[in-house]
Amino acid sequence: MYGVGTGRVIAGRYSLKERRAHLGSIEVWSAVDSTLGREVSMTVFPSNLARADAIVDAARRSAALNDHRLVRVLDVGAGEEISWLVEESLADSRSIADLVHAGPLPPEEARRIAGEVASGLAVAAERGLHHLHITPHSVRRTDGGLIKIAGLATAAALEGTDETDGPRAERVDTVSTVALMYAAMTTRWPLPQRVPGLEPAPRIVGGVAAPSEIATAVPPDLDAICRATLNHDTGPRTPTELVARISPWSHTLVRHVSTRTAAVAQPASPTSPAATQAIPVVRPGSEQAPPRAAASVGPIARVREHREGQREARAASTRRRLEERRADPGFLNLPEALEEQRNTPLPPPAPLLPPTPEVEGRHAKLILTVVAGIIVLALLFAIPTLTGMFSRGVGEEPAAGAATPTTTGSPTATGNTGNTGTGTGTATTGNAITPVGVSSFDPQGDGSENESLASSVLDGDANSGWRSEGYNSPMGTNKEGVGLIVELPGDTTVKEIRVQLPASGGSQNLEFYAADRRSMRDATRIGAIDDGNGARSVPVRNPVAGRYLIVWVTKTAQESDGKYRARINEITLLS
Repeated sequence: MYGVGTGRVIAGRYSLKERRAHLGSIEVWSAVDSTLGREVSMTVFPSNLARADAIVDAARRSAALNDHRLVRVLDVGAGEEISWLVEESLADSRSIADLVHAGPLPPEEARRIAGEVASGLAVAAERGLHHLHITPHSVRRTDGGLIKIAGLATAAALEGTDETDGPRAERVDTVSTVALMYAAMTTRWPLPQRVPGLEPAPRIVGGVAAPSEIATAVPPDLDAICRATLNHDTGPRTPTELVARISPWSHTLVRHVSTRTAAVAQPASPTSPAATQAIPVVRPGSEQAPPRAAASVGPIARVREHREGQREARAASTRRRLEERRADPGFLNLPEALEEQRNTPLPPPAPLLPPTPEVEGRHAKLILTVVAGIIVLALLFAIPTLTGMFSRGVGEEPAAGAATPTTTGSPTATGNTGNTGTGTGTATTGNAITPVGVSSFDPQGDGSENESLASSVLDGDANSGWRSEGYNSPMGTNKEGVGLIVELPGDTTVKEIRVQLPASGGSQNLEFYAADRRSMRDATRIGAIDDGNGARSVPVRNPVAGRYLIVWVTKTAQESDGKYRARINEITLLS
């Protein structure tokens, strides 16, 4: 677009860096927000564009929504020549179309993607907003596994389809989400409109081939939903109904290797040689089965092929795990170890010890006399001490100047809400808790805070960890804090929290909450660290069971570049 290029500053704060995509006069750029010091995605278009006002209005309505599954609109504006909308950066993400280009995703990962998309669209539908153009290009997955929906309301405004009525719009979004799930499992697009980069799904009598006819290990419920929605115009009518039909799904990224894709047998032409050979000839008096019975072999063969594919996939997965374990120096193959031991000569036996000489009677009497004398002397020294203890009485204060046991740096309770970790107090002992996963927590910002680094607080390496984005002012100025959410295995009671903070670079304040959902609302404060750095241990005096542990940083340290950042290197939990 004329007048728009690298280095131009829009609205006095957004500096354009690189053009990522364009459609006519509409351009998408990566930019830097100089006020908050973070990368953003910026869409610019001429103010005299036919639907410029509709796009700006849709972006402003979308900005009112705060859901982590929706790409958040951060700013909207219109000038005399250029209009723009600013969204959170998706530099650390890939579209579903890019992901399936390398092969189908695991069916449970496809379920998770469809469930997250339907949940986000259900939240938007409650506010009267719809997408109407869900495709594998408009849904993205971050490196940490978060699902993001781009173009809510704005895509429809751009295409001129934003005036679709509510029930019809919800049905369109629901069908598109089911088609997205179909494409994730099969790498094929089942709807009539073409999607760049994806081949169309095979057509059969009555619609498109079911996912189970293209890919293996497809769950029956997902297969049935795809058949009903894409071929029979039934199935769920709204995103909320779709969420209820496919839940529950995994809360973390499903990484296991997908099974192989089987080719769909195309129906043979009646005049082809294959069709001629498949048609049996029944002569009078012959005992050959009628054509109807012969036709029933097809489904049985497909079922058998499906089961054989599953067995081959499981065997391949087992072989792959064994090869990975063989590469580990600590791996022990018991049969191989026994075979090596069999071929290795045994060491010579140790020499026999000489028999213990018998103690003569006079020596035994001498030894007993010495032992008895030692016991008598010990009693003579112990009696005065015991007498003094009983004469002082139980519970009496020790004499002045006597040594009093002290505990250096023991944790102190902070009211009834938690404890303050000192890092040197006597830590409780318990069993280590293995978290299910961890994600960044930024409820007062764009919903993501360096999400790709969150998992490093659980990798066992205290020299690397998670850091927040850089801020020009300390916490408490623009937002109360940022942090992490650690997902626990079920309702877990945490009794001790060990945190490894940077040993240098300033101190931080941390608060710990037990919660049943990913929100500070109704969460219970179970501990805190004030002005902490280095290794810190927080014993929980009043443990509370919960599904999540929220680590909330309310004071960040200023670093050498002048930015304020929260940093956590490692988190260890004990029960």
